[in-house]
Amino acid sequence: MPKNTGSFIFGLTFGALCGVVMALLLTPQSGEETRELLGKKTDDLKRGAEDAVERARESTAGFVERGRSIAEDAQTRLHGLHATEQPEPEPLPEPQPEPQPERAESQVQV
Repeated sequence: MPKNTGSFIFGLTFGALCGVVMALLLTPQSGEETRELLGKKTDDLKRGAEDAVERARESTAGFVERGRSIAEDAQTRLHGLHATEQPEPEPLPEPQPEPQPERAESQVQV
């Protein structure tokens, strides 16, 4: 669920509640009619909040399922890359002994 969705739902609910309260205060009705109207509006608001929560759950479940699918796909690809045959590296050439400088006979003592 996006970061601002919770704030939006709170603002929407708060605004609806303020609208209901203002409508009740400004409407000339008897107390019984006002209580009836208040009960109906409260039920409507409750149903609306439940619907919003259910929609949020469904969208979250969709995101979670999509994330799992992506993770499984990535894991399958990773295993596929690991399982493919890699060409054998070419062997390193054998080290050659360094040529020894020849000694001049004058340097050799017998």
